[in-house]
Amino acid sequence: MEGFEEHKRIPAVIGAIDGSHIPVKASRECPENYINRKDFHSIVLQACCDHEMFFTNSYCGWPGSVHDSRVLRNSDIFDSASNRHDDFFPKISHLLGDATYPLKTGIMTPYKDTGHLTEQRKTYNYLHSSTRMVIERAFALLKGRFRRLKYVDIDKIDDIPKIVIVACVLHNISLCNEDSFLDHG
Repeated sequence: MEGFEEHKRIPAVIGAIDGSHIPVKASRECPENYINRKDFHSIVLQACCDHEMFFTNSYCGWPGSVHDSRVLRNSDIFDSASNRHDDFFPKISHLLGDATYPLKTGIMTPYKDTGHLTEQRKTYNYLHSSTRMVIERAFALLKGRFRRLKYVDIDKIDDIPKIVIVACVLHNISLCNEDSFLDHG
């Protein structure tokens, strides 16, 4: 929480949450289920990270056509937050999620901009967005480190989530070991 608060002075943030599409070879079974809103086949990786891009939770495997809020509702993080809220969100803390997530106890989202936001709400949205961007940077670093995640060409679709989760674990190990990474292309 201290790391997030130091960044943009938003208190009680324990992480940022988002989904990322992992492009995959079209599945033999129900390939249409894997076509996402950007019109390519994918599976969804939902992850939370801390202020240093360390993944604190990773959940993978839903077809690309599934909305982020549905992935959340079916994830272990949602179940834990719902059934053990005080353990999961100590000291009234919360995650920062984008507008695709529902506003819930434990998940803060931006105000919907209908063109009539007050200056306070605009400021909140700016701080929220700039703080939440850490998850976007974590996904970019993950995919830069493990370029296979830019297109997974494996016939057995059930194996792909395991590969993605292993990559998340290796990402964390690299961060723990201060492994420097520069994306040269």
